[in-house]
Amino acid sequence: MVVPLYNGGPYIESTLTSILGQSYRDYEILVVDDGSTDDGLLKVTMLSKTYPDRIRIFHHPDGGNHGIAASRNLGIKNAHGSLIAFIDQDDLWLPEKLARQVESLQRFPEAGMVYARASFIDQEGREKPLRGIHHAFGKGVPGKPHNMFRNLLMEDFVPNLTVLVRKSCLERVGLHDEGPLYEFEDWLLWSKVAFFYKVTFIPEVLANWRIHDSNYSAKIFEMAKFSHAEEHCTIALFSFLMKESNVRTKELRKYLRRRIWRLFLRARSWGVSKQTIDEHALNLVKAFPTERRTIDTAVRTARLLHPKVGSALRRMHRSIVGV
Repeated sequence: MVVPLYNGGPYIESTLTSILGQSYRDYEILVVDDGSTDDGLLKVTMLSKTYPDRIRIFHHPDGGNHGIAASRNLGIKNAHGSLIAFIDQDDLWLPEKLARQVESLQRFPEAGMVYARASFIDQEGREKPLRGIHHAFGKGVPGKPHNMFRNLLMEDFVPNLTVLVRKSCLERVGLHDEGPLYEFEDWLLWSKVAFFYKVTFIPEVLANWRIHDSNYSAKIFEMAKFSHAEEHCTIALFSFLMKESNVRTKELRKYLRRRIWRLFLRARSWGVSKQTIDEHALNLVKAFPTERRTIDTAVRTARLLHPKVGSALRRMHRSIVGV
């Protein structure tokens, strides 16, 4: 279990306790300190003395703050097991989380990854529906492993804290991308995994996602970084896939065009300025010059879309398909 730690003092003990309370017992906890300055690291150190055979602590070589992606990668590289799970410093797992998912991957050896649903809780650990209506996050097709790249390409519906993935799959696709500070690094990684491997979904809540003002994911939207994060995710994903010699270029270009349209229309629906839209276009054309026509058409359409109309359509979509 990889647990990045950066000033996680208020919640880290609860997070680790939820892992230690798992009914499945064959695991290790790798806490990666990312240059914390609060008492979080001290709390982990004290707990590791009680569970020395369970908890291992790692630091970046320079002791600095390198971001959540780099911290997760350091944990992955030092993991002894063949299966990797992730949980952030403020989230919780239900007791049967690991047992259910390990059993799923044992039953379906062709699956590279399994994930489930996560409910939302507040700072005190009480259930708190997101936006007042969404009680849980995570969707998919339950049952046998399937190819879900096409669906994941258009929407990030995999709760990072519910994932259990084979380490060999992560090594195949290059671990987390250590790009900008605020990026969709988990969406990017699961998209890569889903392109090459089948995935299975357990349609049950197996974790609690704590929502508060300091959430890493919340910062992406608070700082208006989401369109830049999606641009980076798009360029990184398709640049990686296009380098693979066994990937069909025609099929990839079809997927890329869908993603380009999504990026611009979604960005405009969130009120991203026309200037920023044009900046995204320049970067995408630079990365994918053969798609200039698609990019130009998508930009013209996005510039005509009023943000209020786009926002209304986005909210309608969410009310139908869920968070």
